[in-house]
Amino acid sequence: GVEVQTDYVPLLNSLAMYGWQLTCVLPTPIVKTNREGNLSTKQIVFLQRPSLPQKAKKKESKVNIF
Repeated sequence: GVEVQTDYVPLLNSLAMYGWQLTCVLPTPIVKTNREGNLSTKQIVFLQRPSLPQKAKKKESKVNIF
């Protein structure tokens, strides 16, 4: 009779537009009970994003005309 509810979709959608991707979710031993008797747990969410290539600085060629 236990139902687990998680909703990472809003978090993931908001971070996805910046290139972040969910890699791992770790449950913690922290459990809390609210006034209605519902249990909640804390979880650690790991995200990563690919490294972006550095923009190469354009070297301006200096031409000396005499």
